[in-house]
Parts: sequence; structure tokens; C-alpha cells
Amino acid sequence: MGVMANERLCKQPSESRKFSMEFNNILSSSETVTQITSLASEKIDGTTSDLTVGTTGIETSSVSSKSSLVTFWVSGGSTGETYRVETVITTSSGAILEGDGILYVSDR
Repeated sequence: MGVMANERLCKQPSESRKFSMEFNNILSSSETVTQITSLASEKIDGTTSDLTVGTTGIETSSVSSKSSLVTFWVSGGSTGETYRVETVITTSSGAILEGDGILYVSDR
């Protein structure tokens, strides 16, 4: 089971913003995120995305005080479109986990 964002994130089409996914709730107590294997986006209907997703990082979480927070920058997108952003990570125990988030682009 992967991690799913508990809120719908929002940005404007001209913004470049940093977002994050917290994996702590599906890691064991000593497990950490060690690698971001992939990061991708698609429109919620499954068609090709016009978002640019990149410049990733692994940060220490304020929730757990361990490396369980994956960060990434998002730019572009079209007003009124909803996107699914997916990240696949590897953990210190060798697990491969997937996280999904929903991002809405609005010009207001």
C-alpha cells in the first residue's frame, strides 16, 4: 500500500512551487527513504501532463525526525486541470514504495 496525499494541492499555472510527500506512516520505526527512483505526473484522466516536475530531495521530517519526507518542485500546468503526481522511492530496508498526490491548477 502506498501513501496518498490527504488533501488536494493547488497552484497557479505561472508558479513554480515546492511540494512534498510524507512516507513516515508506512515506514517501520527505523526505516528511512534512501532514494527517489522516479517522479512523474499525468492528468487525472490519464492523458499526458504539461506539468514540469523535478529537482527532488529527501528531507528530515518534522513528524518523525527521520528522512521520510520527499520534496519536489512543480511548474507549469493548465488552468482548470487536475493532475496526479507519483513518486516511487526505495527505503533503507530495500522496500520500494509509491506515493500519489492530487494537484489542481487554478488561476485565482
